[in-house]
Amino acid sequence: MRVVPAKNGWLWLVRGFALFRKSPPMWLFLVFTYWIAATLLGQIRYVGPAASTVLLPAFFVSFMVMCAVIERGGLLRPGLLFAGFRSGLSTLIALGALSLVAIVVVLGVASLADSGALMSLMLSGQQPSAEAMQDGSVLNAMLVATLAATPALMAFWFAPVLVAWNGSGAAQSLFYSFFAVLQNWRAFFVYAAVAGAVFFTVLTFVALLVQGRMQLLHSLALILTLVSWPTLFGSSYASYRDIFPENAVPAEPASNRESP
Repeated sequence: MRVVPAKNGWLWLVRGFALFRKSPPMWLFLVFTYWIAATLLGQIRYVGPAASTVLLPAFFVSFMVMCAVIERGGLLRPGLLFAGFRSGLSTLIALGALSLVAIVVVLGVASLADSGALMSLMLSGQQPSAEAMQDGSVLNAMLVATLAATPALMAFWFAPVLVAWNGSGAAQSLFYSFFAVLQNWRAFFVYAAVAGAVFFTVLTFVALLVQGRMQLLHSLALILTLVSWPTLFGSSYASYRDIFPENAVPAEPASNRESP
């Protein structure tokens, strides 16, 4: 499995947006459908959020299949939302379980900085105390969590696609993904910096428009996040195509093609 050095990570965002532009209505429909399903599943106490995390690698592959379909001139259809469940599902679920463990470990490390306030917020929705917010401990915990999560994110970035499209095992996919990102850290640094700058610039502009109306700000921030997902999925696909150009990219699943 050959890893190719990549340049100009910011171009992944451009290519991701280009994939989004080819079918905006269906992209948004599929993204919102996934979000609604994940939100409803998350309402089941404890089990729901864990199940959403375990299934995330399979759904991630589904969105990568959508990118491949559009790249080849195909049409997006609702059935593609489950395309990631057709290959290597047991290994993808294993990756999801490992990602759940990684999240718990990251939150556990972060809890050393704020006595568990961030962990309580993420796992149960319990708001941090005013004291934790004022003394900066929650902010410190977020910084610690970001640092601790970076190696895990590197390992999981390409892992689901390597499992589904190349038949890799869970450990092998995590290994190749981690070192592929590490080898191309400059491109990923630029990618993350540009994506973060664009998102927070737009969010700041929205915050100025709503002038302190927090409920409206939260709603618009959610809409902005969901609308940005197709571009982010497309940029992830673009990074895979750049760094693993010789790896397989499957054709559109037969069950989702138009009947003659």
